[in-house]
Amino acid sequence: MSEPDPQELGAEVVSGLVATNDDRLEMINAEYTNLCRDLNMDRQTELQGYETYLEVSQRCSMEGTASHWMCCAIYTACRRTSTPTVTGQNAVVKGNCVSLNNLLRCCKMSIYEFKTKIKQWCDMANLPQEFVNEIEDLDRKFSITFMLHKRFRIIMDMIFSCPPNEKKHSKYISLHGNHAHGKCSYIKLDDICWRLFLCAKNQKPSNTVDLVTSFNLMICCIDLIYNNVLAEKRTDLINPKFEGLPSNWTELDFRHNPHCILSNFCDMTEEAKAMKATTFRQIMSSFFQASTIYGNKDTMLGLLANENFERNLKSLNISYEQYVLSVGEFDERILSAYDAGEHTALNDQSLRPPVTPLTRKQDLPAQPAMAGDKFEPVHNATTNVKQLSAFGRITEPTDFVKQAGEEVIAKLLSIIEEIEQKFLAKYPSTEAKSRFQLAKSFFFYLLDQILQAEIRNKPDIDLKRLLVQKVSLVIFNITLMACCVELVLEAYKTELKFPWVLDCFSISAFEFQKIIEIVVRHGSHEGCLNRSLIKHLNSIEETCLERLAWARNSTVWDMIASAQLPLPTWLMVNLDRAAGALQIFLRKVYLLGWLRIQKLCSELSLCEKTPESIWHIFEHSITHETDLMKDRHLDQNIMCAIYIYIRVKRMEDPKFSDIMRAYRNQPQAVNSVYREVFMDINEDGEPKVNDIIHFYNHAYVPLMRQFVIDYLNVTPDASGRASDLQLSPHPKERAAQPKKVTQSHSLFVSQMSKNEIQQSPNQMVYSFCRSPAKDLQAMNEKVRGGKRMLSFGDEPGLGGVVEAKRQLISQVKAVMDDPDLQSAEQQPAVTTEGGVGGEGGEQET
Repeated sequence: MSEPDPQELGAEVVSGLVATNDDRLEMINAEYTNLCRDLNMDRQTELQGYETYLEVSQRCSMEGTASHWMCCAIYTACRRTSTPTVTGQNAVVKGNCVSLNNLLRCCKMSIYEFKTKIKQWCDMANLPQEFVNEIEDLDRKFSITFMLHKRFRIIMDMIFSCPPNEKKHSKYISLHGNHAHGKCSYIKLDDICWRLFLCAKNQKPSNTVDLVTSFNLMICCIDLIYNNVLAEKRTDLINPKFEGLPSNWTELDFRHNPHCILSNFCDMTEEAKAMKATTFRQIMSSFFQASTIYGNKDTMLGLLANENFERNLKSLNISYEQYVLSVGEFDERILSAYDAGEHTALNDQSLRPPVTPLTRKQDLPAQPAMAGDKFEPVHNATTNVKQLSAFGRITEPTDFVKQAGEEVIAKLLSIIEEIEQKFLAKYPSTEAKSRFQLAKSFFFYLLDQILQAEIRNKPDIDLKRLLVQKVSLVIFNITLMACCVELVLEAYKTELKFPWVLDCFSISAFEFQKIIEIVVRHGSHEGCLNRSLIKHLNSIEETCLERLAWARNSTVWDMIASAQLPLPTWLMVNLDRAAGALQIFLRKVYLLGWLRIQKLCSELSLCEKTPESIWHIFEHSITHETDLMKDRHLDQNIMCAIYIYIRVKRMEDPKFSDIMRAYRNQPQAVNSVYREVFMDINEDGEPKVNDIIHFYNHAYVPLMRQFVIDYLNVTPDASGRASDLQLSPHPKERAAQPKKVTQSHSLFVSQMSKNEIQQSPNQMVYSFCRSPAKDLQAMNEKVRGGKRMLSFGDEPGLGGVVEAKRQLISQVKAVMDDPDLQSAEQQPAVTTEGGVGGEGGEQET
C-alpha cells in the first residue's frame, strides 16, 4: 500500500456560502420588513437585525424556515438595545419593547424551536459570551418554570374541580383577563393562582434561583388561594376527594380558620413552612403595599371576593407584563393559556432524565422500582434534597474524627469558615447560609466515612497519626467541601452550574477531579447519594478530564513539563502500582477516550476492528503530541483521530460532517466543541479559535501524519500486532458491581459469566432464561425464612402470591433493562446476599 500524498489527508472544508440572487434577496427583504411592521419596531433596530441576518446567511447554511432565523436576528438586535422608561431614575427596558411571545407568534415559531435556533444563532453570529450567557439564563429560567407548571397543573386538579356549567379546558381569548365581572370561575381561579406565582417569584429573583425553592414558593401561592376559596365558601370549586379538606367544610355554619396544606404536596414540609412564614409573607406584604393585590393584608384573605377578584387579576397581569418587557423573557402566562399537548417537544425535553455519562456506568445504583414511569424533575429534585437533608443533624466533626486532636480540628474548622465566607459572598440568594450548612453537614459525614475506610485498609497504622495526617491536608478538605457544595446546588437545581464552584473557591479542575471518585465510593452507602446525583458527579468528572484540566493554566502542564517524555501509555499507567497523580489522571483520560471512541465508531457503523486502530492513534496524540490537548477538548482529538484513519485508509465514507453528526448523539456533545477549537493566542493575548476542520488541517495533520502512515502501513507479525511500533492495548473497565433490587429484599442482580456462576457454591443463584423454577423457589424460602413467596407460574397453587411475584419481577426488570448493566458476553443473574464479595476492581484516590 503506497503512502498517501499529504494533500490527500486534508479534510473537506464544509462551506456554508449561500448563493443569493436579486429576486431571492428582494423576497427576503420584503418578508423581513413585513415582520418588523407587525412588531411595530423602530427603524434603527430593524436595520441592525437585517444587516446581521444577511451577513450570517452569506457565511452559514441556514436550514429550515427563513422567518425562524429572522426571529433570532430580530430578537438579538432588540436585546442589544434598551429604551428609557417614564419612571425615570435611569430605568431602562431591555428588548426594545418587543414582546418575545409576540415575536414568536408573528414568526409562527414554537418556544422549543426558538430555544434550539437561538443557540445555533449565537454560534453563527459570533455573539459575545455575555449575550450567550443571557440566552442560557433565559433557557434555564423558562425550563424551571415549565417543569413547575406541569406540577402546578397536577396539584390544582387535586384540590379544585370545574363546576358542571364550565368548560375545563377552554382556551383564553387573551392573556389580559378582560372578562366579564362576577364570581371567580374555575378557569380564572387557575389564572390568578399562576399569575400570583409568576409575580411572586419575580419580586425577589434571588430567592428563586433553584427548582426546589421555586416549587416551595409555588405551593405557598396555591395554599393561599385554597384558603381564600374556603373563606369565600366556594364549595363548587373544591374537589371533594382532596384529602386535605377540613372535616366540616361542607356545613352551613363552616367558619374558615387558617388551614395549611403544604404537607400534602411537599416532601420538605418544614422548609416550605419556613418560606411561607418569612419570604412569602414579605412578598405578599409588598404586594398589598403597592396595591398589586387587594384584600385583607393581615389575614391575606378576600383576594377572591367579588369586589376584589377582577382588579386583582388585572393588576397582577399588568405587573407581570411590565416585568417581562423590562427583561425580555418569555411571557410564562402562555403556559396556562394553552393545553400541554401543544408543547409536545417541551414536554419530551423536560421529562427526559439527565444523560448518563459513559464512565463508571457499571457502578450506578439500580433504577428505582418505578423506573417505567416518566422522569419527574420536581419530584427528583425534592427527593435529592430530602436525602441530603437527612445528614443535617451533623453539625460538627464526628467523635471519630475529633480523635485527631483539638489543634487539628481547630485548623479544619478555620478552613471551612474561610470557604463559607467565599460562598456567602458569591451565592446570590438569602438561602445561602442554609445551603452551605447542609453542604457542611454532608462534609462531616463524608469525612468520617472516608477516614473510617482508611483505617480499615490500614489496620496496623497508628490511628491518631493517620487522622492528623489526613485531616491536615488542606487541598483535600477544600475540594471535599467544594464537592459537597456542588451536590447541594445540583440537588436544589440552581442556575449556578459547574464549574461555578471551582471559580467560587479558586480550585483547579485537576485537583477537583481527584475527589469525585472518593465521594462517589463513600457517599453511595446508605443511599445518601442516589442515581441522579452520582450521574451528576460522573458527568462533572468527565468535564474536568475532557477539557477543564487541559486548560493552559492548569497544574497538569507543570507536571507534564517535569515528567519524562513521552508520557506513559495506558499499559504503563495501568500496571504501575505506585502511580502518581499524573499517572492516575492519564489512566482516567485513557479510559474516557476509549469509551468515546467505541461509541462514535458504533454510531458511524465502522467495522469492529477499527476502534482498536483509532485508539492507538488517539493514545499517540496524548503521549507524543500532548500539546494538541492544550486549551482543547478530548473529543476534538478523538474526531480527528477517526478522520485521519479514514483518510489514510482511503475510505470513501464517513465524511468529517458525518463524524460531527454522530458526535452530536454522544451524551456530552455540545456544538462549540467542533465550532470553536483553540488555534493560537493573538497579539492582545486573546485566544483565536476556528472550526474543527481548520484545526484538523492546520494543527492535527502536520503533527500526526507520519505516525499514522507508519502505523497503518506496517506489516503485522504472526500475532496480528504491528511489531515495530510500541502499541498499548485499549483500556478495560472494571466489572459491574452487583445491584441491589430492593431495600426490603437481600437480592442482587448482576452480570456473571458462566464460570462465575458455576464457581459460586456459597450463593443461591437464579440465572434468567436458564435456571429451573425450583432455584427461584429455594431463593424465596431463604429470603422469607422458609415461606414460599414467588414462582414463575409453572406450578399450581399460586393463590395470592401472583401480585408479589409481579412486583419483584418488575423491580428486577427495572434493573435488567438498565442499559448501564448490559453486556453481550455476560449472563444476568439474581443472587442472595452473602456471597457477593467485596467492591472488586481497583479504585484509585
